[in-house]
Amino acid sequence: MSRSRTLRGVLAIGAASLVLAACTSASTGPVATVDGVEVPRALLEGWVRTATDANADVDAVGLQADLLARVIQQRIIDALLAERGLTVDPALLAEIRESITAQVGGALSLEATLVEIGFPQDYFDDVFLAVEASVETLVLSLVDGRTLETRTARHILVDTAEEADEIFALLQDGADFAELAIERSADPGSGAQGGDLGPQQRGTFVPPFEEAVWSGRIGTVLAPVESEFGFHVIEVTAIDTTPASELGSQERRGLASAELEEVITAAFQAAAVTVDPTIGVWDPLTGAITPAS
Repeated sequence: MSRSRTLRGVLAIGAASLVLAACTSASTGPVATVDGVEVPRALLEGWVRTATDANADVDAVGLQADLLARVIQQRIIDALLAERGLTVDPALLAEIRESITAQVGGALSLEATLVEIGFPQDYFDDVFLAVEASVETLVLSLVDGRTLETRTARHILVDTAEEADEIFALLQDGADFAELAIERSADPGSGAQGGDLGPQQRGTFVPPFEEAVWSGRIGTVLAPVESEFGFHVIEVTAIDTTPASELGSQERRGLASAELEEVITAAFQAAAVTVDPTIGVWDPLTGAITPAS
């Protein structure tokens, strides 16, 4: 989701002293409320102070808005799960932790990355991971019982209609598709693989190519199709259907993306959220806080 912050993002140089000053004497009370429940100011102050003590180059102004936005997201999504009778499986939380740790290169690399981007360890454990697990729990409920259909196609991309017609005729006469793709395709990535594009779900390709792939029959070379990239001679080589329970996390999110976006955005918009104006403004459409200028 666009509203999710990646662990690899590096924040720019900022001014921690201004942020901490704004969180103390100039303002009192909670930094935010979510449906009437307060977010304690000391919680945010502590995270920002921990982050800037560990890395003086962290953009503290942006960081506090980012950290607070995640807390607000967490409370809204947790309420959404409760409404739907869903709970986070501790095993899922552990799986997400292990996955992120592996992605960044191990535990030591994760620790260094957290310092670099300004995520205190307790924030990462109690908020960041919790949001990821809650969203994944929601995704699992949305895709329950569904299947993902993918189509595998190969193509030969050329610049002119005349060349595409020539290649189509050669294939009709029994020429080897893979060999022609290697010799003549203008797509260097798939051409080297005999034109193979691998299994893809609906919505992956540009419209004319997409329509051809999803209307084509297995093993039938399709008449040339023009797209913004040139002219394609296409063959669908496989159609597969996979139960959602057997998909990876990213594939599941892709399968549920439209409904997930709708459900979460609706929850963000329905929630009564207030934010200390010295920190910024909550945007329910993005689930982010725009820092105060």
